[in-house]
Amino acid sequence: MTTDTTHLRILICDDSITNILILSKLLESEGYSHHTALTDPTKVLPALQENNYDLLLLDIEMPKMNGFEVMQQINESSVSKQLVPILVLTGRQGSEIRNKALELGAQDFVNKPFDQTEVILRVKNLLRVRAAYLAQKNIAKELEKRVKERTSELEKATGVLIKIMAQVGEMRDNDTGKHVVRVGKYARILSEALGMSDDICYLMEKAAPLHDIGKIGIPDHILLKTGKLNDAEWEQMRKHAQMGADLLAEHESLLVQLAASIALSHHEHWDGNGYPNQLKAGSIPIEGRITAISDVFDALTSTRPYKEAWPIEKAIEFIKSKAGAQFDPQLVDLFIENIDKIVAIREQYKDEEEQQASHHKAIRLVTIAV
Repeated sequence: MTTDTTHLRILICDDSITNILILSKLLESEGYSHHTALTDPTKVLPALQENNYDLLLLDIEMPKMNGFEVMQQINESSVSKQLVPILVLTGRQGSEIRNKALELGAQDFVNKPFDQTEVILRVKNLLRVRAAYLAQKNIAKELEKRVKERTSELEKATGVLIKIMAQVGEMRDNDTGKHVVRVGKYARILSEALGMSDDICYLMEKAAPLHDIGKIGIPDHILLKTGKLNDAEWEQMRKHAQMGADLLAEHESLLVQLAASIALSHHEHWDGNGYPNQLKAGSIPIEGRITAISDVFDALTSTRPYKEAWPIEKAIEFIKSKAGAQFDPQLVDLFIENIDKIVAIREQYKDEEEQQASHHKAIRLVTIAV
């Protein structure tokens, strides 16, 4: 099966008008109507930059710039990435000319005066190779597109599964599971405030919700206890950090590895009095330090079986009071600077009981007004 190449675009550069007319008529007789002719070699590079040509017919002996200089100019520009084949036109014989042209990127030669059959055969051969290259390039693009689409689908599926895992872990001691969503959002705000890249901020938002996944391994009589934990129970509760890290440790995904680090380190304290490894200051992974503030603030401002929700102002004061002790002082400052964003997230992702309370309050106000 013969490949049709007549739709491909050809650029001719020769300072001889006669040669251009001969080549143009010859190409048109074979169905190649998409061609452009130049007599000024300085215009070759701009023409290649502005249009998608598939073949360059280039004379060597020209004023202003010879063909070698034109090829050198192409090689030094971004046009070289287009890999446009070059058919050299020359009236000079000898291996020196051919070798220099090949070294600069020429693919084939035609000697002057032209043999018309030879010219057409060489043009067709180069255009068939060009067509095959473009077809392969299009296939590669399509495959790349499909891989990206598939990767995107897998990332979405992974994100959904991680969200479900985080909510399953949280729902054991929280009816709505929205705590983990808020913690992820807060973590992203702090990551952005630190100047982290968009990719890392995205991963932080998705990984931070898994901070308490280890609570799956804590017995209900401890996890759901409404009173104060005794020493033995508290010791058992503290194990959830290591349990979470162990649960996530074997997965190769960067997202899951980040979540494992967060699960292990989000209860470490800046002054070294946290757990499970008593890490101190900068030895605590930044992802753990970010999640620590996010988690505590949201826990303080949420209703739990063992406590009422704190007012926002009281929680902020607590966070500030723990700068340099429990929390990274720099992150505390950034948290306060971005408190409007934090509170907006808190309002947007309210727990169900808060939404119901707000709804009932609104009904009461309407009833009173009536």
